[in-house]
Amino acid sequence: MSHQRDPIERGWELLEAGDLAGAEAVLRKAEKREPDSAEVLCLGGAVASARGDIDAALALLARAAEADPDDPHPLLQAGELQLYSRDDPEAALALAERALALTDDDEDRADVLLLRAEAELSREDQDAGAERALAAMALVEDLAVRDPVLLTRAGQIYLELDDGEQAERVFLAAVDEDPSQSDAHHGLGLVYEQRGDREAMIKAWTDTRRLDELAPPPPWHISNDEFERVAEEAMAELPSEVLDRLENVPVMIEDLPGEHLVREGYDPRLLGLFSGVALPDKSHVSNQVPVIDAVHLFQRNLERQSQRNLERQSTHRDHLLDEIRITVLHETAHFFGLDDDDLEKIGLG
Repeated sequence: MSHQRDPIERGWELLEAGDLAGAEAVLRKAEKREPDSAEVLCLGGAVASARGDIDAALALLARAAEADPDDPHPLLQAGELQLYSRDDPEAALALAERALALTDDDEDRADVLLLRAEAELSREDQDAGAERALAAMALVEDLAVRDPVLLTRAGQIYLELDDGEQAERVFLAAVDEDPSQSDAHHGLGLVYEQRGDREAMIKAWTDTRRLDELAPPPPWHISNDEFERVAEEAMAELPSEVLDRLENVPVMIEDLPGEHLVREGYDPRLLGLFSGVALPDKSHVSNQVPVIDAVHLFQRNLERQSQRNLERQSTHRDHLLDEIRITVLHETAHFFGLDDDDLEKIGLG
């Protein structure tokens, strides 16, 4: 007898693989059979979120919580949207508390506590938030957690709390559970960078780049032509005298930083890079080796960034276009010799 696959599970898999159209097709079929099922409504919330319709997603998740009041997952899913898409840590914390009361599984409980820690770190009172985040993480440490995604999130929280030893421990556990967990490899690279272990950092980041190259594009991926058009529009915002000086500085669009850059110690998740000699450092009489000035934009990294840093009321795609613009302006500013402090002052840090 053949085993029939759960269509809802298939919908989640398609969504995770970046196939939004496929996930929507599965959802439409499931809605015809069980329109009021909490599982169907949760998938609908995820699909709506991937489209950038956060209001619709939250409405569907509220219906899911009503349909199954004993299930913590709709509350947890809504809490993540409140934190990451609405930038509302208070709403996220309220939902996390409701979800925590419903959890009876270690990994579900860890999921909620991690959300609590992330929300605490996003509050305005950073010192108090860090203290409460540490308290949440202490509870996580008492749980049996093997899910590599949860372990990776824990590592990222520890990094934000400046606890490199704990971050390394859980990142290594995540990689042990799933060697393809690219975020964990990247987190290890950040740990080793802070520690000054260049060899280990480059190894971790080489693994990160290899895995990122294999990852599917997100649903909001845009064509190379559109990406180039947005970059050109960002350049056009610059004053004419600036554009004159940039006339021979091309904007190069690449998927990821090259392997040679990672071996030199560059983060494989750089959004952009200015290569060449900054204008103030150029000299008409010098022994400088000729280097071609160029602005490099890394499309896959910019697309990933747009997923993780949604602006209030914006869609993934809107944020991606804004990230391209900011990165173009940021890297051209480096051509004129502006350092990171200068860029912070003008809003491009």
